[in-house]
Amino acid sequence: MESLVPAPLLQVIDQHTAFVTSRGLLKAVDGVSLRLERRSTLGIVGESGSGKSILARSIMRLLPPSAVIGDSSRIVLDGHELGSLSERDLRRVRGRRMAIVFQNPMMSLNPVLTIGTQIGETLTHHLRLAKAVARQRSHDLLVAVGLPQPDVRIDQYPHQLSGGMRQRVAIAIALACEPALLIADEPTTALDVTVQAEILDLLQRLQRERDMAMILITHDLGVVAGRTDEVAVMYAGRIVEQAPTRALFRNARMPYTRALLASIPRLDDAGHSRLATIEGRPPDLIHAPRGCSFQPRCPRASDRCVREAPALTRSDGHACACWHPVSGEVRA
Repeated sequence: MESLVPAPLLQVIDQHTAFVTSRGLLKAVDGVSLRLERRSTLGIVGESGSGKSILARSIMRLLPPSAVIGDSSRIVLDGHELGSLSERDLRRVRGRRMAIVFQNPMMSLNPVLTIGTQIGETLTHHLRLAKAVARQRSHDLLVAVGLPQPDVRIDQYPHQLSGGMRQRVAIAIALACEPALLIADEPTTALDVTVQAEILDLLQRLQRERDMAMILITHDLGVVAGRTDEVAVMYAGRIVEQAPTRALFRNARMPYTRALLASIPRLDDAGHSRLATIEGRPPDLIHAPRGCSFQPRCPRASDRCVREAPALTRSDGHACACWHPVSGEVRA
């Protein structure tokens, strides 16, 4: 008797997302496929402009009218293909089955509505709760995300809160209806280092308590260390390496991933040591280079890298898109 493999919570299949510009077609996400198991955490890492946030918005179907989606692209959440849903049905899914926390809570929160009203709107819309019940649930959520003085904050406006407090409110709104999937898109970018750690610890704790799956998007590999089950590295709109987190940090194979790891400051480095950098600039996604997109910046590039784009190939659970992968463990 064949064993039944449970279906993943999320499948992204050959996602292509482009934008029509005056200079031509900008390919922001170029053929990304991934799967996310229930209750697991996937980190998506890459430089600014690599396509991470557009991939998140593609999953949520929160794209502007100028976006062009590939004909073969599919997003499947809990067995339901989102591309076949109307906008009205998508609104029922967003917030209820999947939710997103953006990097700038001041832009995602409504400045003219109180904190309690904004959380309550989500509860009354999706769960049809009475206003009094929604207010009590809103208070409970503020307690759950560790917002100080929730009795006071519930009647305040976003501008009366610090950046870290606003991000906790944004997390409370995202978790209000207990979604199965939470996407955290650079949730700590605008916060100081101490608050960053608090927010990341909070997300990790809430995910465990609520049995959610989570996608954590960041430009910093140090953020995903110890907080994710698997990491996907994006460059120029594509996934160039993906592996379980420990395996990626121990034995990264893609030169770009190695360069990102080398750029993380180390506690045992001598004072005033020069930080490692990646030479050159990310490619123009309208006029991308031939072959491997990283080859103009890669010290291992060959003629083949210029001619042909490597496919993402998987071996022993470790996927890499490179003609000349690096072998050997990363310096601990």
